Amino acid sequence: MPSLRQVVRGTHGILEGFQIPDSRLEAEVMVMNTMRMPRQDLFANQETEVSPQQEQELAEIIERRRKREPLAYILGYKEFYGITLLVNSNVLIPRPETESMVEHALFMALMGMETAELVIADVGTGTGAIAINLAIHLPAAQIYAMDLTDEVLDVASYNVRAHNVADRIMLLKGDLLEPLPQPVDLIVANLPYVPSQRIPTLQPEIQWEPRQALDGGEEGLDQIRRLLEQAAGSPLEDGDGGRLPGRLKDIGIILLELDPEQVPAVKEMADRLFPGAETSVEPDISQRDRIFVINRGQMLSP
Repeated sequence: MPSLRQVVRGTHGILEGFQIPDSRLEAEVMVMNTMRMPRQDLFANQETEVSPQQEQELAEIIERRRKREPLAYILGYKEFYGITLLVNSNVLIPRPETESMVEHALFMALMGMETAELVIADVGTGTGAIAINLAIHLPAAQIYAMDLTDEVLDVASYNVRAHNVADRIMLLKGDLLEPLPQPVDLIVANLPYVPSQRIPTLQPEIQWEPRQALDGGEEGLDQIRRLLEQAAGSPLEDGDGGRLPGRLKDIGIILLELDPEQVPAVKEMADRLFPGAETSVEPDISQRDRIFVINRGQMLSP
């Protein structure tokens, strides 16, 4: 029977031949999963023998990966900001770039925890990745996590319960901010922002993910525009320039994940819908402009 060392090396070579990105790392993750062992044991037990049954299980994973099915869907989980999340083909796979959203939300929220209990909305929650991390690190916060379908909310519900934060997160079904029962202090939203025409050009793995979680319309901004309009409130019918109350408090903050190219257009929207608000852009882990911030006031200032 082959050793762990041989199996990892062989799996790496196969994946590399398929032109799989990060083939060495994926080979290690596949073997760890097949052998049911943590990463440190994979390197500490290089001469451990791999049984024929384990080889067969690994071969099945490799075959699915050959078809460019994302490894997270094959294994059924994804690591994100230090937690493990159930994923399936109903939800977008959490990206490392989105971890920056969690960091910026925590930074802003923690600055205001002494003065008020925060009410937070995670819009388009998917796996619940952002909401769960915020609930873990902000135990006094009240968090609403929203999405459109039962299939997505089933995944989020499982993850919320698995991380013991069901008492801090309320899952809501509906269109963007519409299901919110009250205005909120902080909105975090990783909405679809890929322009429709660009989706067929993306890497094969992304084609496996739900299109409704990716497709942002012609410019990629359809859902972001509607979210900002809901947050700001709708114009009054008498046309005097006033607005009905929106879903964001007068001194609240919005964090949006978007493509760096979309920053100017989103800033124009923000300036129009939230006159007087401060806007800024924060980088992701690759130092690309990724998190757009709209700050209506000083609620979260020291």
